[in-house]
Amino acid sequence: MSYNTALCQWQVLDTEINCVYPWFTHPFLEVLKTWDLSETIVLEYGGGRSTAWWATRAYAVVTVEANPVYVRSISEELMDKKLFSKAVILSRITNDGTTDPAMVDYYVNAPDNYFISHHFGIVVVDGIMRHECTVKGVEILQKTGGKLIVDNWQQDGFVCPASEEFMKPYDMHLFVQEDHTDHNGRKWATAYWEIPKL
Repeated sequence: MSYNTALCQWQVLDTEINCVYPWFTHPFLEVLKTWDLSETIVLEYGGGRSTAWWATRAYAVVTVEANPVYVRSISEELMDKKLFSKAVILSRITNDGTTDPAMVDYYVNAPDNYFISHHFGIVVVDGIMRHECTVKGVEILQKTGGKLIVDNWQQDGFVCPASEEFMKPYDMHLFVQEDHTDHNGRKWATAYWEIPKL
């Protein structure tokens, strides 16, 4: 087992299943714990330790990841926990182990091929290209209805006025980590929205 099993700052272990919760604010995790995910297929833009948690708690997870190191780490944890039957990792890694330059377009559009047989109930945005993935997440969820989760919402280093404007039509549920100190103004926050079916 070569993937990193140590918890990072603010991460929380789900002791019931021995998986690390998604790296969201603790107030949001309290809400997430109440959701019945057993029939939900999750799409996460940006994977990590969360992928195994989603694979265990949800019906299935599709992860789009651009970082080759993360792809290897996620794969190793899924294999170790025998979860590969419930998880798909979408990525473009070249033969030399680097990210394919075409990954930028691929990253946002990769899930399109899964709509024939998959209906995502939750889309998580917690990786690169957050505005583009937020827009795509809403587009995806408008097909069936579901929840959009965006971590680091408008936090220092992640502020995107375009995303804030784009999400105005939807009611935001915001969960701030009040005791978080690694910021210069806006604190770490996880937000989610209910996106209705069109």
